Amino acid sequence: MTTENQPELLLCGTFHLAVNPEYVNTSQRDIQNVASTLAEFQPTKIAIEKSFFLEDEINRRYHQYLQDDYQLIYDEVDQFAFRIAKEAGLDSLSTVDENVDMANPSLNQVFEWAKEYQPSLFNEILHVQTRLKEMESGESVLAIMRYRNKPAYRQELQRIYMKLSRVGDRQHQVGVHWLKQWYHRDLAIAANIARISHPDDRTLVLIGSDHLYLLYQFLQETRDFTMHEALDYLP
Repeated sequence: MTTENQPELLLCGTFHLAVNPEYVNTSQRDIQNVASTLAEFQPTKIAIEKSFFLEDEINRRYHQYLQDDYQLIYDEVDQFAFRIAKEAGLDSLSTVDENVDMANPSLNQVFEWAKEYQPSLFNEILHVQTRLKEMESGESVLAIMRYRNKPAYRQELQRIYMKLSRVGDRQHQVGVHWLKQWYHRDLAIAANIARISHPDDRTLVLIGSDHLYLLYQFLQETRDFTMHEALDYLP
């Protein structure tokens, strides 16, 4: 495939609005601005972080929204993807998440092991995690979106994951086993994005920012896509 007709990808890191419903109530102007500027990418497809089991239901709701017969809920798909898709004139959205059992072990069990048996490593991880959270504390939706889409942010998140790989010992690879689940999920998401992105497509991917580092890595390494940075399209 030549670069002239390579699919173009714009990966945009989001955060889960259902966890922060006050943002939806107080930041409608920011949310609409983000949606409008991302629509300037002129996507031919929009990929969202939802399971394929939910695709029909999500698109049923989206069509209700197009007919002004639906009230957007506290969810980043509704607040961002529906608005962008409408502005772009799209008929549907594509779900690309993978159903992976992330509970064997759970992330909480990884942290509990580190806290009990490797307190120094636990404090290292906590320090990086706390610093990242403090950087967005009290910030607007727009500021958080900009912050989470900076290359430096995704690199710091990857530092945390690499530190997690050291949790455990030679007999109990606790962190590695959790990361196997995480890498499985992200590799499957990348494959799903690749499958729906055909020559001349412009695919906008709205995904939790925790996934950005690996998705960039997996998709760039194929050399099959022209990649765009979300910061170039955020207001």
